[in-house]
Amino acid sequence: MTERVGTVYTMAPQVLQGVYSSQADLWSAGVIAYMLLSASKPFYHKRRRKMIDQIMRADFGYNAPVWKQISESAQDFVSRLLVVDPKKRLNAEKALDHSWIVNRERLPDETPSEDLLAAVDDCLVNYRQTSELKKLALNMIAHRSTAEEIMQLRKVFDSYDTSNDGIITFDEFKAALHKMKYPDEIVQEVFSSIDVNRNGHIQYTEFIASTVLAQGHIAEDRVAVAFDRLDSDDTGFISKKNLQNALGKEYTPELVENILEEVDTDRDGKISYTEFLQYFRKETSNLADRASLLEQQSSHVSEHGLVGLDAKIPGGPYDPNRT
Repeated sequence: MTERVGTVYTMAPQVLQGVYSSQADLWSAGVIAYMLLSASKPFYHKRRRKMIDQIMRADFGYNAPVWKQISESAQDFVSRLLVVDPKKRLNAEKALDHSWIVNRERLPDETPSEDLLAAVDDCLVNYRQTSELKKLALNMIAHRSTAEEIMQLRKVFDSYDTSNDGIITFDEFKAALHKMKYPDEIVQEVFSSIDVNRNGHIQYTEFIASTVLAQGHIAEDRVAVAFDRLDSDDTGFISKKNLQNALGKEYTPELVENILEEVDTDRDGKISYTEFLQYFRKETSNLADRASLLEQQSSHVSEHGLVGLDAKIPGGPYDPNRT
């Protein structure tokens, strides 16, 4: 925390002086927010000495015409970050609680379609039945997905993340799935299956991994990328050692062996790309069947005690007070 790191116009005064803390990042966040809002820099001069003077005094303003279209709340957010004294500057927690962040209205094009929401719900419920190898592959696909490939899923994540803090808590998850009318134990089971690192919430990449199939068929080249990452020694096959390294120490050799046997159809002790692709596609089909069965079970209601057309109701044909 002594070196000048970054581009000069984003550096906090303390960074320029060579003695700083993590609060320097909040200053930089303020600079970036200013730039994103106005397409201009808060501190800029052709002469470096002049620009440093501006930074050291937090000499900036909202005089450009574009700021007339920017809310006072947004300007206040920037102003509370671009404060010379790091003790008076917002810390990360308080910045996330700022009204501009918390009360931000969603734009129409940020709202996911009902069809996509339904597909995501199915994927989430299916995920708890997904094999460990398939989850591993989906996480790798999620990590390597471009913004364009998962743009619609980001909208769904944001709709679940009602507190806008970048994670999905169990309460947020349960509220999002309430329309599915699943028992609490199933919701908890689904949540736990997605929360792979067991930290009590669902992170963005975990969510994308569990829902990437909601967008339909995953192109083979993306499955191939997952295979290549599992084939870490570039042998053209996924070996037992590759699986053990990828799954981690929590998985015993016996569990790894069981996974290998399930995919290794020609019994040569390793997984070829063809076997991997067939397994990936086959399990996806099986999960769809399971989802259909679960939906039928959850929607089944006993007919015992249901009110029929011949029931005596106020104002009905059997109402003795009816005139």
